[in-house]
Amino acid sequence: MQDGPEQAAATRLLAGRYRVDGSLGRGGMSEVFHGYDERLDRRVAIKMLRPPSPGTIPAAPDSPEAVEILDALDRDRKRFLREIRTTAKLEHPGIPAVYDTGAGTSPADSTQLWLVMQLLHGSTLEAILDHTDYAAKPPSVAWAAAIAAQIAAVLADVHRVDIVHRDIKAANVMLVDGGLVKILDFGIAILRGASAMPRLTQVDRTVGTPAYMSPEQCLGQVVTSASDVYSLGCLLCELLTGDAPFHGTKDMPLRAHHLQSAAPSVRSRRADVPATVDGLVGSMLAKDPQARPSAELVYETLLPLAAAPAPSHGDENRDPTRPFRRPLLAPARRRERAAGGPRLTDTDASQLRANVRVLLDNERPSEAISLLEDGIERAGDDSALELRLRHVLGATLFYAGEYTRAAALLDAAGSDYRRYFPATDPDVLDCSYYAGHAYAEIGNPDKALPHLRFYAQNAGSTGEADEADKVLESRFIIAQMLATTGHPGGALTELRAIRPLLAESFGANSTQVRNLDKQIGRLDLVIPHE
Repeated sequence: MQDGPEQAAATRLLAGRYRVDGSLGRGGMSEVFHGYDERLDRRVAIKMLRPPSPGTIPAAPDSPEAVEILDALDRDRKRFLREIRTTAKLEHPGIPAVYDTGAGTSPADSTQLWLVMQLLHGSTLEAILDHTDYAAKPPSVAWAAAIAAQIAAVLADVHRVDIVHRDIKAANVMLVDGGLVKILDFGIAILRGASAMPRLTQVDRTVGTPAYMSPEQCLGQVVTSASDVYSLGCLLCELLTGDAPFHGTKDMPLRAHHLQSAAPSVRSRRADVPATVDGLVGSMLAKDPQARPSAELVYETLLPLAAAPAPSHGDENRDPTRPFRRPLLAPARRRERAAGGPRLTDTDASQLRANVRVLLDNERPSEAISLLEDGIERAGDDSALELRLRHVLGATLFYAGEYTRAAALLDAAGSDYRRYFPATDPDVLDCSYYAGHAYAEIGNPDKALPHLRFYAQNAGSTGEADEADKVLESRFIIAQMLATTGHPGGALTELRAIRPLLAESFGANSTQVRNLDKQIGRLDLVIPHE
């Protein structure tokens, strides 16, 4: 008798140690299996990202379109591996432990990304809500508050290192033994998002689930920590009332409700909801991202309710109020500093930069960051050397996705450079470019716009061909920032101005021009026309 598909899967090993057993579930881009780590003798969960479908890449492999898509897929792969490593460092009880990740070959001989992580025993909120009768026996307000507070605690932790989940929803939250809440799919959400900012070169895709999607996600604009708070607001409304805040109708689609409809009062749907919680949900669902509370403030607001004794809902061993005997919200971590050493010489600094390049080429940014931090301390009173190393550290942090630290370092380094060099100096322009993009990534348009405009104006005047693409990308991000700050008309003007330049550089049917047209179409929807 020939082996069936399940038997074949059971004998498959990843990295020579992880046995792939039966399927636990399938999503839009991935499938999760239960498996076994033969080296450490433990059960694990294994998530496989399915390779792109055959029709994704054009038939002509050397065509500009194919090259763009293949480059985007390679960037996504590297981004996925980097961000999984970052997530693995977050030792928060609300995040499933990450054990390993890598790339292998699928049965169809295509490259396949995989992730090995903690095997969880529990139920998703989606399953719990599907089996809850809110009309006859709704769960307590404390139960809903405890779940939302635990989610907010996780988000507060990951937002500190500039990770945005992008797809908070009932299906991505699991309630496990001990009453702990676990947030799922960080890696997949990050992979699909590729960056907080839309890019001219990325294949257009909207990340998120419609019922929980923030207005900025609906418009394909900047996705920041505030977007996660909006999605959590939708989920908290659902936990309290059994229903999402908005539903699409024949006359008004769901997307339009997220963009235009006022947040519903959960207290009007359920009388025992405290006024403070009603106000919190309303602020979390604010249309303006900057008007929403931080995840930490959400946690602090819900904490008194989450810690209150309440009737259990379902399995007492999975009562989400139990963990609040010890608060989950962790303090901000202190970064461990390098041990230091003798004064750094110019020769040492050259070797250090070479070592940093090797580490980055091998996807080891944390070690590169530690080397540079040590080098800066050892630079002593050599201000010129220290400035160059701060510049490199800022760029490395940007590469690693630590945009908050990168923005501050590059902003300061650029300011110091401008004391000695003209606006068109390469180091001045480099700091301005990356500082502007870093501020954009963390949703700070007030600081992003001056840097991006400075770069676009001065790099554009140098006449250097290799700067042209970066100028166009920066002008595209300027439009995103203008749209974020409530200036869709200015954003639309900027996008229309760069369209002919993109068509000239990349071709009228290029990915860049098509993505630009989609952005123009979205903005055109929100601008009133006579």
